[in-house]
Amino acid sequence: MTALFYGMVFMNLLFVTSTVCLVKPSRISAIATAFAALMWLLLNGPLEGQVLWSLTPENGLTVSDLFSFVAFSIAARGWFVAGNRRRGNRFGRR
Repeated sequence: MTALFYGMVFMNLLFVTSTVCLVKPSRISAIATAFAALMWLLLNGPLEGQVLWSLTPENGLTVSDLFSFVAFSIAARGWFVAGNRRRGNRFGRR
């Protein structure tokens, strides 16, 4: 029961940090999103869902793992946008 609780907590943390990183990108929000995505990969056991691709009979890519990949891309975008904003050019344009 506690594993389900911690899984829900980290899923909510992943959604909140991803939303903040999309709305107000900064280096701190990108780091928080990447951290939440990593924690979600490690602690999503009770909420995994269907296996999409099997590596071994015990391990594979599940539906909930896709949340982490999306969150990592949101963190990368936030890091890139925040870095360009700091240099004075928005979205890499000169």
